[in-house]
Amino acid sequence: MNIQFLPNKIPVGISRCAVGDPVRYNGSHKHSKVCTQLLGNCFELQAYCPEVAIGLGVPRPPIHLIVSDRLRAVGRDDTNIDVTEDLESYADEIGPEVELLRGFILMQKSPSCGVRTTPHYKEDGRAVLAHSAGLFAARLRENFPHLPMEEAGRLNASDIRENFLTRVFAYDAWSRYVSDDPRPARVIEFYTAYKYLLLAHSQPLTRALGQFVSNSRAVSTEDFASEVRGRIMEILSLLASRKDRTNALMHSQGHLKGYLNKEERAELAQLIEEYRQGHKPISAVLTMLRHYLPRSPHHFIHSQVLLAAEPAELGLCEFR
Repeated sequence: MNIQFLPNKIPVGISRCAVGDPVRYNGSHKHSKVCTQLLGNCFELQAYCPEVAIGLGVPRPPIHLIVSDRLRAVGRDDTNIDVTEDLESYADEIGPEVELLRGFILMQKSPSCGVRTTPHYKEDGRAVLAHSAGLFAARLRENFPHLPMEEAGRLNASDIRENFLTRVFAYDAWSRYVSDDPRPARVIEFYTAYKYLLLAHSQPLTRALGQFVSNSRAVSTEDFASEVRGRIMEILSLLASRKDRTNALMHSQGHLKGYLNKEERAELAQLIEEYRQGHKPISAVLTMLRHYLPRSPHHFIHSQVLLAAEPAELGLCEFR
Protein backbone atom coordinates (compact mmCIF):
# COMPACT_ATOMS: atom_id res chain seq x y z
CA MET A 1 0.00 0.00 0.00
CA ASN A 2 1.48 3.34 -1.07
CA ILE A 3 -0.16 6.17 0.86
CA GLN A 4 -0.59 9.25 -1.31
CA PHE A 5 -1.35 12.79 -0.13
CA LEU A 6 -4.07 14.15 -2.39
CA PRO A 7 -3.60 17.47 -4.21
CA ASN A 8 -7.07 18.68 -3.22
CA LYS A 9 -7.58 20.29 0.18
CA ILE A 10 -8.47 18.23 3.26
CA PRO A 11 -11.71 19.22 5.05
CA VAL A 12 -11.01 20.47 8.58
CA GLY A 13 -13.41 22.14 11.02
CA ILE A 14 -12.47 25.40 12.73
CA SER A 15 -13.97 27.85 15.21
CA ARG A 16 -15.58 30.76 13.35
CA CYS A 17 -13.79 33.39 15.44
CA ALA A 18 -10.45 31.89 14.32
CA VAL A 19 -11.23 32.67 10.67
CA GLY A 20 -12.04 36.29 11.54
CA ASP A 21 -15.81 36.19 12.01
CA PRO A 22 -16.86 38.61 14.80
CA VAL A 23 -18.86 36.04 16.76
CA ARG A 24 -17.26 36.15 20.20
CA TYR A 25 -19.38 37.09 23.20
CA ASN A 26 -18.19 40.69 22.98
CA GLY A 27 -18.59 40.97 19.21
CA SER A 28 -14.88 40.54 18.45
CA HIS A 29 -12.92 37.80 16.70
CA LYS A 30 -9.57 36.04 17.17
CA HIS A 31 -8.41 35.68 13.59
CA SER A 32 -5.55 33.22 13.24
CA LYS A 33 -3.45 33.98 10.17
CA VAL A 34 -1.54 30.76 10.76
CA CYS A 35 -4.79 28.87 10.23
CA THR A 36 -6.24 30.84 7.33
CA GLN A 37 -3.09 31.88 5.44
CA LEU A 38 -0.79 28.92 6.11
CA LEU A 39 -2.88 25.87 6.95
CA GLY A 40 -5.54 27.12 4.56
CA ASN A 41 -3.13 26.13 1.78
CA CYS A 42 -3.88 22.46 2.42
CA PHE A 43 -7.06 22.53 4.53
CA GLU A 44 -10.56 23.30 3.34
CA LEU A 45 -11.64 25.16 6.48
CA GLN A 46 -15.26 24.72 7.53
CA ALA A 47 -16.22 27.18 10.26
CA TYR A 48 -18.49 26.59 13.26
CA CYS A 49 -19.56 28.62 16.29
CA PRO A 50 -21.63 26.49 18.65
CA GLU A 51 -22.69 29.41 20.85
CA VAL A 52 -24.15 31.32 17.91
CA ALA A 53 -25.61 28.13 16.45
CA ILE A 54 -27.67 27.45 19.60
CA GLY A 55 -29.19 30.91 19.46
CA LEU A 56 -26.98 33.03 21.69
CA GLY A 57 -26.63 36.49 20.18
CA VAL A 58 -23.65 38.67 19.37
CA PRO A 59 -22.81 40.29 21.66
CA ARG A 60 -24.14 37.99 24.42
CA PRO A 61 -23.80 37.41 28.15
CA PRO A 62 -20.59 35.41 28.68
CA ILE A 63 -20.78 31.83 29.88
CA HIS A 64 -18.29 29.72 31.80
CA LEU A 65 -18.03 26.13 32.99
CA ILE A 66 -18.77 25.08 36.56
CA VAL A 67 -18.39 21.69 38.19
CA SER A 68 -21.50 20.75 40.16
CA ASP A 69 -23.40 17.47 39.74
CA ARG A 70 -21.73 17.48 36.31
CA LEU A 71 -19.86 19.94 34.11
CA ARG A 72 -22.29 22.73 33.17
CA ALA A 73 -22.15 25.78 30.92
CA VAL A 74 -23.87 28.64 32.73
CA GLY A 75 -23.92 32.42 32.58
CA ARG A 76 -20.90 34.02 34.20
CA ASP A 77 -23.00 36.94 35.48
CA ASP A 78 -26.47 35.36 35.27
CA THR A 79 -26.51 31.80 36.61
CA ASN A 80 -30.06 31.34 35.36
CA ILE A 81 -28.54 30.91 31.89
CA ASP A 82 -27.74 27.22 31.35
CA VAL A 83 -26.83 26.05 27.85
CA THR A 84 -25.27 22.72 28.78
CA GLU A 85 -27.73 20.51 26.92
CA ASP A 86 -27.91 22.93 23.99
CA LEU A 87 -24.15 22.80 23.34
CA GLU A 88 -24.00 19.02 23.64
CA SER A 89 -27.06 18.58 21.42
CA TYR A 90 -25.50 20.81 18.76
CA ALA A 91 -22.33 18.70 18.76
CA ASP A 92 -24.52 15.63 18.26
CA GLU A 93 -26.57 17.36 15.55
CA ILE A 94 -23.58 18.15 13.35
CA GLY A 95 -22.22 14.61 13.71
CA PRO A 96 -22.84 13.71 10.04
CA GLU A 97 -20.84 16.79 8.99
CA VAL A 98 -17.99 16.07 11.41
CA GLU A 99 -17.88 12.51 10.08
CA LEU A 100 -16.58 14.01 6.82
CA LEU A 101 -13.92 16.16 8.51
CA ARG A 102 -10.33 15.06 9.04
CA GLY A 103 -9.51 17.37 11.96
CA PHE A 104 -10.85 20.24 14.03
CA ILE A 105 -9.17 23.50 15.08
CA LEU A 106 -10.84 25.05 18.12
CA MET A 107 -10.47 28.28 20.07
CA GLN A 108 -8.38 28.03 23.21
CA LYS A 109 -9.90 28.86 26.63
CA SER A 110 -13.42 28.97 25.18
CA PRO A 111 -16.13 27.44 27.44
CA SER A 112 -17.50 25.72 24.36
CA CYS A 113 -14.48 25.16 22.10
CA GLY A 114 -11.33 24.87 24.21
CA VAL A 115 -9.52 21.55 23.87
CA ARG A 116 -7.30 21.66 26.95
CA THR A 117 -7.09 25.23 28.31
CA THR A 118 -10.71 26.00 29.30
CA PRO A 119 -11.08 26.86 33.02
CA HIS A 120 -13.41 24.60 35.00
CA TYR A 121 -14.64 26.53 38.02
CA LYS A 122 -15.97 25.50 41.38
CA GLU A 123 -19.73 25.80 41.69
CA ASP A 124 -19.38 29.27 43.19
CA GLY A 125 -17.71 30.38 39.94
CA ARG A 126 -14.59 31.72 41.64
CA ALA A 127 -11.76 29.22 42.08
CA VAL A 128 -10.49 27.24 39.08
CA LEU A 129 -10.41 23.50 39.68
CA ALA A 130 -8.75 22.50 36.42
CA HIS A 131 -8.10 23.43 32.81
CA SER A 132 -9.53 21.03 30.27
CA ALA A 133 -11.95 20.87 27.34
CA GLY A 134 -14.91 23.12 26.62
CA LEU A 135 -18.34 21.50 26.52
CA PHE A 136 -18.74 21.40 22.72
CA ALA A 137 -15.18 20.13 22.22
CA ALA A 138 -15.62 17.47 24.89
CA ARG A 139 -18.74 16.18 23.16
CA LEU A 140 -16.91 16.10 19.82
CA ARG A 141 -14.15 14.07 21.45
CA GLU A 142 -16.73 11.70 22.92
CA ASN A 143 -18.41 11.22 19.53
CA PHE A 144 -15.18 11.11 17.48
CA PRO A 145 -12.43 9.89 19.83
CA HIS A 146 -9.80 9.54 17.08
CA LEU A 147 -10.41 12.86 15.30
CA PRO A 148 -7.32 15.13 15.45
CA MET A 149 -8.19 18.23 17.48
CA GLU A 150 -5.99 21.20 18.37
CA GLU A 151 -6.31 24.74 19.69
CA ALA A 152 -5.73 27.59 17.27
CA GLY A 153 -3.29 29.36 19.59
CA ARG A 154 -1.09 26.30 20.03
CA LEU A 155 -0.71 26.04 16.26
CA ASN A 156 1.52 29.11 16.37
CA ALA A 157 4.28 26.73 17.54
CA SER A 158 5.90 25.00 14.54
CA ASP A 159 6.39 21.64 16.29
CA ILE A 160 2.74 21.46 17.40
CA ARG A 161 1.64 22.60 13.95
CA GLU A 162 3.72 19.87 12.30
CA ASN A 163 2.30 17.30 14.70
CA PHE A 164 -1.28 18.35 13.94
CA LEU A 165 -0.64 18.20 10.20
CA THR A 166 0.84 14.73 10.54
CA ARG A 167 -2.23 13.54 12.44
CA VAL A 168 -4.66 15.08 9.94
CA PHE A 169 -2.78 13.50 7.01
CA ALA A 170 -2.91 10.10 8.77
CA TYR A 171 -6.60 10.40 9.63
CA ASP A 172 -7.37 11.39 6.05
CA ALA A 173 -5.33 8.51 4.66
CA TRP A 174 -7.12 6.03 6.93
CA SER A 175 -10.49 7.40 5.76
CA ARG A 176 -9.50 6.88 2.12
CA TYR A 177 -7.71 3.54 2.38
CA VAL A 178 -9.32 1.66 5.27
CA SER A 179 -12.73 3.05 6.32
CA ASP A 180 -14.63 1.46 3.41
CA ASP A 181 -12.62 -1.76 3.54
CA PRO A 182 -11.62 -2.47 7.17
CA ARG A 183 -10.50 -6.06 6.63
CA PRO A 184 -7.59 -7.05 8.90
CA ALA A 185 -5.30 -7.43 5.90
CA ARG A 186 -6.06 -3.85 4.85
CA VAL A 187 -5.55 -2.53 8.38
CA ILE A 188 -2.21 -4.36 8.64
CA GLU A 189 -1.11 -2.87 5.31
CA PHE A 190 -1.87 0.60 6.66
CA TYR A 191 -0.02 -0.03 9.92
CA THR A 192 2.96 -1.40 7.98
CA ALA A 193 3.15 1.74 5.82
CA TYR A 194 3.14 3.93 8.94
CA LYS A 195 5.46 1.73 11.02
CA TYR A 196 8.65 3.82 10.81
CA LEU A 197 6.76 7.10 11.19
CA LEU A 198 5.16 5.68 14.33
CA LEU A 199 8.60 4.64 15.62
CA ALA A 200 9.67 8.26 15.24
CA HIS A 201 6.93 9.25 17.70
CA SER A 202 7.19 6.43 20.25
CA GLN A 203 9.21 3.23 20.09
CA PRO A 204 7.52 1.49 23.08
CA LEU A 205 3.95 2.24 21.94
CA THR A 206 4.77 1.22 18.36
CA ARG A 207 6.23 -2.10 19.53
CA ALA A 208 3.10 -2.70 21.63
CA LEU A 209 0.91 -1.93 18.62
CA GLY A 210 2.95 -4.35 16.52
CA GLN A 211 2.26 -7.11 19.04
CA PHE A 212 -1.46 -6.30 18.95
CA VAL A 213 -1.50 -6.31 15.15
CA SER A 214 0.13 -9.74 15.08
CA ASN A 215 -2.91 -11.12 16.96
CA SER A 216 -5.59 -9.74 14.65
CA ARG A 217 -7.73 -12.87 14.95
CA ALA A 218 -8.22 -12.37 18.68
CA VAL A 219 -10.89 -9.65 18.16
CA SER A 220 -13.65 -8.88 15.69
CA THR A 221 -12.85 -7.13 12.41
CA GLU A 222 -14.59 -3.94 13.52
CA ASP A 223 -12.92 -3.84 16.93
CA PHE A 224 -9.52 -4.61 15.42
CA ALA A 225 -9.75 -1.71 12.95
CA SER A 226 -11.00 0.72 15.61
CA GLU A 227 -8.27 -0.27 18.07
CA VAL A 228 -5.48 0.05 15.51
CA ARG A 229 -6.70 3.46 14.32
CA GLY A 230 -7.03 4.64 17.91
CA ARG A 231 -3.51 3.52 18.78
CA ILE A 232 -2.05 5.06 15.62
CA MET A 233 -3.66 8.41 16.39
CA GLU A 234 -2.52 8.18 20.03
CA ILE A 235 1.09 7.55 18.99
CA LEU A 236 1.08 10.34 16.42
CA SER A 237 -0.29 12.77 19.01
CA LEU A 238 3.09 12.56 20.76
CA LEU A 239 5.72 14.98 19.48
CA ALA A 240 8.44 13.13 17.58
CA SER A 241 11.79 13.38 19.38
CA ARG A 242 15.16 13.67 17.66
CA LYS A 243 16.22 10.42 19.35
CA ASP A 244 13.22 8.44 18.08
CA ARG A 245 13.44 10.00 14.63
CA THR A 246 17.09 9.01 14.44
CA ASN A 247 16.14 5.45 15.34
CA ALA A 248 13.52 5.37 12.56
CA LEU A 249 16.01 6.81 10.05
CA MET A 250 18.55 4.15 10.99
CA HIS A 251 15.92 1.45 10.44
CA SER A 252 15.30 2.90 6.98
CA GLN A 253 19.03 3.02 6.30
CA GLY A 254 19.29 -0.66 7.18
CA HIS A 255 16.98 -1.60 4.31
CA LEU A 256 19.22 0.20 1.81
CA LYS A 257 22.69 -0.79 3.00
CA GLY A 258 22.90 -3.81 0.76
CA TYR A 259 22.35 -1.64 -2.30
CA LEU A 260 24.94 1.05 -1.52
CA ASN A 261 28.70 1.04 -1.95
CA LYS A 262 31.07 1.68 0.94
CA GLU A 263 31.32 5.43 0.34
CA GLU A 264 27.54 5.84 0.02
CA ARG A 265 26.89 3.91 3.22
CA ALA A 266 29.41 6.05 5.08
CA GLU A 267 27.94 9.28 3.72
CA LEU A 268 24.39 8.30 4.71
CA ALA A 269 25.47 7.16 8.17
CA GLN A 270 27.36 10.42 8.69
CA LEU A 271 24.34 12.48 7.65
CA ILE A 272 22.07 10.62 10.08
CA GLU A 273 24.62 11.22 12.85
CA GLU A 274 24.75 14.92 12.02
CA TYR A 275 20.95 15.03 12.25
CA ARG A 276 21.12 13.26 15.65
CA GLN A 277 23.55 15.90 16.87
CA GLY A 278 21.29 18.70 15.62
CA HIS A 279 23.63 19.89 12.87
CA LYS A 280 21.48 18.90 9.89
CA PRO A 281 17.70 19.04 9.29
CA ILE A 282 15.73 15.84 8.90
CA SER A 283 14.82 16.92 5.37
CA ALA A 284 18.47 16.44 4.34
CA VAL A 285 18.41 12.82 5.51
CA LEU A 286 15.03 12.14 3.91
CA THR A 287 16.24 13.58 0.61
CA MET A 288 19.24 11.26 0.56
CA LEU A 289 17.17 8.23 1.57
CA ARG A 290 14.69 8.97 -1.19
CA HIS A 291 17.59 9.35 -3.65
CA TYR A 292 18.75 5.80 -2.90
CA LEU A 293 15.25 4.32 -2.54
CA PRO A 294 14.87 3.16 -6.19
CA ARG A 295 17.80 0.78 -5.73
CA SER A 296 15.85 -1.40 -3.29
CA PRO A 297 13.48 -3.96 -4.79
CA HIS A 298 11.61 -4.41 -1.50
CA HIS A 299 8.08 -2.98 -1.29
CA PHE A 300 8.23 -2.49 2.49
CA ILE A 301 10.71 0.38 2.41
CA HIS A 302 9.05 1.95 -0.64
CA SER A 303 5.72 2.05 1.24
CA GLN A 304 7.03 3.89 4.31
CA VAL A 305 5.17 7.15 4.94
CA LEU A 306 8.20 8.35 6.94
CA LEU A 307 10.01 8.83 3.62
CA ALA A 308 7.21 10.89 2.09
CA ALA A 309 7.34 14.68 2.16
CA GLU A 310 7.07 15.96 5.73
CA PRO A 311 4.89 18.98 6.62
CA ALA A 312 8.03 21.09 6.99
CA GLU A 313 9.15 20.13 3.49
CA LEU A 314 5.72 21.13 2.17
CA GLY A 315 6.28 24.63 3.56
CA LEU A 316 3.54 24.26 6.17
CA CYS A 317 5.56 24.71 9.34
CA GLU A 318 7.24 28.07 8.89
CA PHE A 319 5.16 31.22 8.96
CA ARG A 320 6.41 34.75 8.53
